[in-house]
Amino acid sequence: MADSNPVIDIESLSKTFGTRRGTSHLAIADISLKVGDGEFVSILGPSGCGKSTLLYIVGGFEAPSTGAVLVDGKPVAGPGPDRGPVFQEFALFPWKTVLGNVMYGLLEQGVDRGQATDRARELLAMVHLSAYGNFYPKELSGGMKQRVAIARTLAYRPKILLMDEPFGALDAHTRTRLQNDLLDIWERDRKTVMFVTHSVEEAVFLSDRVAVMTRSPGRIKEIIPIDLPRPRKRAELLVNRRYQDYVVEIERLMELPPEEAQAS
Repeated sequence: MADSNPVIDIESLSKTFGTRRGTSHLAIADISLKVGDGEFVSILGPSGCGKSTLLYIVGGFEAPSTGAVLVDGKPVAGPGPDRGPVFQEFALFPWKTVLGNVMYGLLEQGVDRGQATDRARELLAMVHLSAYGNFYPKELSGGMKQRVAIARTLAYRPKILLMDEPFGALDAHTRTRLQNDLLDIWERDRKTVMFVTHSVEEAVFLSDRVAVMTRSPGRIKEIIPIDLPRPRKRAELLVNRRYQDYVVEIERLMELPPEEAQAS
C-alpha cells in the first residue's frame, strides 16, 4: 500500500486530445493514485482506456489537461532521469552495439567511459546478456532486445521505472522468462514501478497492487491489493488458491460496467 509520502502522487488527472475532425476526445478522467516507495503497481484495462496516456503523463512526455502529477512532492514538468521509461517498442540504436546502447545514457550524462563500460557490463550480466555486448540489435531476438532496453534504462539508476506493456509483443515463453527476470531485478533494487499491461495474470504475478481502469474515458474502477508472498515463484503461485482467486476477481471486474463494479 502506498505510504503517506508517496513517490508518485497523481491528483485528479484528466487528459483531452484534439482530433483531426476538430472535436475533442477525453482519454482519461479524474484519476487519482498514490504509489509508495519501492511499490510495484500495475495499470490494467481494456484497449483504448488511456493506460499509456497515464504513464506518459507521469513520465513527463504529455501534459495533463487538468490535475497534476507529483514525484517526490514536486510537479512533473517534463521527462527526467528520476523516471526511466521502458516501452513495448525497443527503440534501440541500430548502429550501436548492445554495450554501446546500454552505455549511451551514461556517456550523455558525462560519466567517464571506463565507469560507463563497467556499469554497462554489470547490467548486461544482470539481464543474462554478458556474451552479447558486441552484437547489434538486428542480431538479437525480441526478448533479448527488451533485455537490452531494460538494462539501458537501469544504467542511469532511475528511482522509478515506467513500463508500458514491455512484454506485450513477445511470445509466451519469452514473456514468462522476462517477467521472472524483472521480479529478480525488482527484488534486488526495489525501485518504484508503474507497469501497464493487458494481462490479468501478468499483473497479479508481478504487483503489490493492481489498478483496474474502465473503458474510455479511462477512470480507475478499483484498486486491488495483491497479498501474495514474495519472492514469488511461478510454479508455486499457479497452484495457490489465492492467486487463482485474484485472477478470477479481476477478470470479472474488467467485464463489469463501471456502475455495476462500484455496486458489487
